[in-house]
Order: sequence, then C-alpha cells, then structure tokens
Amino acid sequence: MSTPPTTILITGANQGLGFETARQLSKHPNVHLFLAGRDLAKIQEAQTKITTEEGCQASVDTVIIDITDDSSIEAGVQEVQSKLREAALDVLVNNAGVYIGDQTPDKGLRRVFEETYAVNVFGAAVVADSFLPLLKQSKSEGGGRIINLSSGLGSIATMADPDGQYKGGWLYAYNSSKSALNSITVTLAMKNPELHVVCIDPGYNATSMNNYSGPMDPKDGVKVMVAHALKKVGKSAGYYSNDGEPGYNATSMNNYSGPMDPKDGVKVMVAHALKKVGKSAGYYSNDGEVLW
Repeated sequence: MSTPPTTILITGANQGLGFETARQLSKHPNVHLFLAGRDLAKIQEAQTKITTEEGCQASVDTVIIDITDDSSIEAGVQEVQSKLREAALDVLVNNAGVYIGDQTPDKGLRRVFEETYAVNVFGAAVVADSFLPLLKQSKSEGGGRIINLSSGLGSIATMADPDGQYKGGWLYAYNSSKSALNSITVTLAMKNPELHVVCIDPGYNATSMNNYSGPMDPKDGVKVMVAHALKKVGKSAGYYSNDGEPGYNATSMNNYSGPMDPKDGVKVMVAHALKKVGKSAGYYSNDGEVLW
C-alpha cells in the first residue's frame, strides 16, 4: 500500500516566506500543498510559478482564506476538507502576518494595534483552532503539526537587552503581537498534547513586509519551516530559529537592514515544515531552541 502524502496548508502563501516555504516543499515527493491567501489571482499565480518550476514533485491546490474573516476561515476549512476527502491535514503553517510601524501619517497607535492583532494574533489563533479537527485526524508520526511564524522581536528576554541585536527595534504592536503568538503556541500545545505545536523564528529576511531590507534570503530563512513541516522535529511548545538565537533577516519589513540572509533565516521553518522537530509549544530560533 502506498504511503499517503503529507498534507500541508500554508497561509499567506502567495509571497515572501510563505511562498518560499511552499516552493521548497514542492521539491519533495509525496507532498500535497494547499496555498492559502485572500486574493485568488495572487494565489493562483503562486501556484503556477511553483508547479511550472523545474523539480516540482508535489500536488498543489489553492484555497481562499482571509484570516481576519471568520466566515472566510470556515469556508476555507470546508474547502480543504472537501479536497482532502477522507484524508487529514498533517501540517498547518501559520505564516500570514502583517507589520505596521507604531505611528503612521494616517493611523494612530490604537488603530495600528487593532490591525496588527487582527492578523498576527486573532487571525492566527482562529485559523489554528478552526483546523484542529482536521489536524487531529493526522496519522503522521508525532501527530498533526502547527507551525506558527514568530519573531525574535516577540522574545521579552531578547527585547529587554538594551544592547542586543534588536536594539532600537522596540515596537509596541508588532513585537507584542509576536509575544502573544508565542503564548498562543504554548496554550495550543498544552491543550492539544496529541499535536506538535511550535514557533519558528526565520530571522530577518528580505521580503515585501520590510521593503526587502532584511539581510537574509528567504530561501535560507524558510529551511527550518520546511524541515518542521516534513516531519516532527524537536519538542512541542518549542521555539526554533536558524541559529539558536532569534534571527534578524533582511526583508521588506525592515527595509532590508537585517544582517541575515532570508535564505538562511527560513531554514528552521523549512525543517519544521518537513517533519516534527523538537517539542510542541516550543520556541525555535535559526539554529536551535531558545528560551521565551
């Protein structure tokens, strides 16, 4: 009897780290990808790019999910369930996120908090909760896996260091949203011990979020997500990065000012996407587990 494919859903898969994670996972055989996003045309464009690239071995589906809209999330769950038929969802990569500076010409701090938390916290939590039934059906070694895309900026210990690598990066909304996501990761892991739930810090990659200012290439930054998606790696409730410390990648989010190449920063995400790594509810940096 043939081994069923590893089924993986990635939110925000049309660009940046989400797209690169999907692209790298597509090179592995016996993988069924769901590219999720709120814009059908962009998701279909990403699907075409991935499936027409040399070396693609995965089957690739698309699904519309606006993570700020509960009805859209529920419709997405139903669509994925329909396409899976009797199969389960093995991996959810909660990649979709938003970065907004604390003050903008047209937005006060309250609005920045509301828009940031709507995606990075509320959206990620509701998506994870909504897909729990499908994830709990997974027959994958170590159970279904949830990979939450976090950031070193969410580490309270790291940000409390006035001379640390994130010196000057003290942002109310974005940083605290990632701290909240870390807490949600632990809660998901503790409430669902049959699942493997981790946070991934891909580093500071060059993406549209930071106007491609991060020093890291997303090709490297997502590798840890890919690895964790393909199999269970490490312990649940863990936090993983590419180098053992929260990475700082050159991406559009930071105007490409980060010292790390996203190609390196995403390695830990790629690793966690490909298999279960470490413990559930863990926080993982680029090269190993770090404390919250």
